[in-house]
Amino acid sequence: MLRGDSENQLVRTFRPRRRRLGAEMDDVYQRLIDRWSIDEDGDRFHPREVFGDASTTILEIGCGRGDLVVSYARGHRNDSLMAIDVHTRGIANILAGIEAHGLVNVRVVEGDAQVFVGRLAPGSIDEIWVFFPDPWPKARHRNRRLLRDDLIGALTRPLKVGGVLRLATDSADYARWAASAIGNSGRFSEPIGERPVWRIETVFERRAREEGRATIDVRWTRVAADD
Repeated sequence: MLRGDSENQLVRTFRPRRRRLGAEMDDVYQRLIDRWSIDEDGDRFHPREVFGDASTTILEIGCGRGDLVVSYARGHRNDSLMAIDVHTRGIANILAGIEAHGLVNVRVVEGDAQVFVGRLAPGSIDEIWVFFPDPWPKARHRNRRLLRDDLIGALTRPLKVGGVLRLATDSADYARWAASAIGNSGRFSEPIGERPVWRIETVFERRAREEGRATIDVRWTRVAADD
């Protein structure tokens, strides 16, 4: 587990929101969560334990409503995806997509990425996606940002050398902040601006576009292993 400096507690990178599911989605969640989920915490875990030898193994940190996960999984059935989020609604939406489209290449993790990455075997992930993370724009909250100097190493430890880290954000300040932290880690190539063709427009991105904020897509390639 990754611990913050204060009283051995995690520095939360998300805003807790607990909304009740409607009856239909609650039924989906209750029926499917045990079958398609991976525990947040526990013994060392390698994705091949559930996926076998997938061509590409992806971890999305913060899946939002889950639209991208379902869309990508439908079009790339030889790839495997793990989607982690603390909010039950997005997890339930993915479970509904798994059932509706007969997907077997997706697992969900309901919990904190700072905990889950500690379970993952080093070098077990091909891509990590961080799309539209909470920008925490106020200066006093920047220690809660996900892509920051003291978390980059731990969050990306499961990423293999040659693996890809992708970021999408509508905050230019966050993009600069993340680029600095990732560059300071010494583990990654120079950033490349690239929007993948499969990254559909989500509700969050559409809202940003309608409010006049441009989206910034960046990717980095891991070039160095941990010391």
